[in-house]
Amino acid sequence: MQITRRRTLQLGAATLAAQTLPGCKTVPTDLKSGGYIDAHAHVWSDDLEKYPLGPWATKADMKPTTFTDDQLLAVIQPHGLDRCVLIQHAPLHGYDNSYIIDCARKRPGTFSVVAMINERTPNLKQRLQGLHGQGARGIRIGPTKHADRTLNVDPPNWLKSPGQQLLWKYAAELDIAICPLLGPHFLPSLAPMCAQHPDTTVVIDHFGHIDVDKPDTVAALTQLARHRSVHVKLSGFYKFGDQEAPYDDLAPMIGRVVDAFGPSRLMWASDLPYQLKDNNTYHDAIQLVKDQLVFLSSDERESILCGTAERVFF
Repeated sequence: MQITRRRTLQLGAATLAAQTLPGCKTVPTDLKSGGYIDAHAHVWSDDLEKYPLGPWATKADMKPTTFTDDQLLAVIQPHGLDRCVLIQHAPLHGYDNSYIIDCARKRPGTFSVVAMINERTPNLKQRLQGLHGQGARGIRIGPTKHADRTLNVDPPNWLKSPGQQLLWKYAAELDIAICPLLGPHFLPSLAPMCAQHPDTTVVIDHFGHIDVDKPDTVAALTQLARHRSVHVKLSGFYKFGDQEAPYDDLAPMIGRVVDAFGPSRLMWASDLPYQLKDNNTYHDAIQLVKDQLVFLSSDERESILCGTAERVFF
């Protein structure tokens, strides 16, 4: 995997000392603007009367049994975070975004919402406007399963459907980001849509699930950098490479992505609560960007930990 000479030299330097970033202050107890932003976390409640599961899901699918907004804040606040982007958890609730919308309503300015919407139904623009009015700043999409767990009948052409075409168009008009969850083999399918809808903000989840050991998958992601509306989440470190802290084996891959997109189009995220599996910790996830990737300047860290997500989702 090739990265620039600057990155190579910096990767060999000593680890940077911990620092507080300008404009991203450490706020461990109260929620004031200016702290780091976690751009990707899931929450759900065990109040199944108020927030029922989809008909395809059971209580056994709730692992952990509950991960509420209060539990989320208890994890992130000690690490200097004051805002988080809540991602609709389709395996439990499908298109019913009620819980994450209620969380955002309860704590204005603390949470932003990436919802899911059925693009196959009528009145798409009006329904999208309704979600925007409820705090949604992004819509999650994927090529294989709809949020109601029905299969996409033609995954290779998933973005050619009339509903997806309209969704991307309306998202640009309403300043709502399109957030694809997909594997590397689907990354090339985004390019025609990005070219057709250059004003639609796109935020790719979890590096597009590229493989640190397969340069062709990394290239599939970095080639999308030519589309200026495309952003990438540096997230889900626990499931890449060695899958354990300190995740330094991911540094060359991250360096390549930083070189391609620049920090102003990258945002850090944890993927809570799943980051907490198999002895991985929240501290592990944020430390990689905050203190360890020695090729990042203070300004670059600020963009990745705060600025990009603030601009896109807040």
